[in-house]
Amino acid sequence: MPNPREDLLQTLVQRMMSVMRHVRHHGPHPEPPPGEQPLSPPQVNILFTIAHNPNGTSVKELADFTGVTPGAITQFVDALVEKGLVMREGDPADRRIVRLKVTQLAKEQFERFRRAHLASFSELFDVLTDDEIKQLITLMDKIESSHTGKDKIHAEPDKTP
Repeated sequence: MPNPREDLLQTLVQRMMSVMRHVRHHGPHPEPPPGEQPLSPPQVNILFTIAHNPNGTSVKELADFTGVTPGAITQFVDALVEKGLVMREGDPADRRIVRLKVTQLAKEQFERFRRAHLASFSELFDVLTDDEIKQLITLMDKIESSHTGKDKIHAEPDKTP
């Protein structure tokens, strides 16, 4: 016996995955300084996530937020540290915690990264009005808050790091 809700959910998941594939393949690839390798999409995402929290983010918080293992996060962060985009600082409240923060170099390049990132999304979401985008945000927030509670790395999106 067909289950209409299951069919709807299956269609929704397929559409969401299709959108994410598009973002992954057609997303921004910021131009690196001469002689350096470009940032990978996961590195760009981690950089944006770190930049959204001016007090810094721990590897554990990043792992929890992204659903990636702390070991994998550490590898991505190591590459960002080598590129001079992320720095590690001790947490003044707890010496066991290392906070990840964007460097001045990253802050200088961040606006260019952000514009390239938003341009790729703008093209993807051109078919929606501003009101439809607001409605989509509201719906996504409703889903997220029902599963994650109030403890989110991104309480409010920042315009600058």
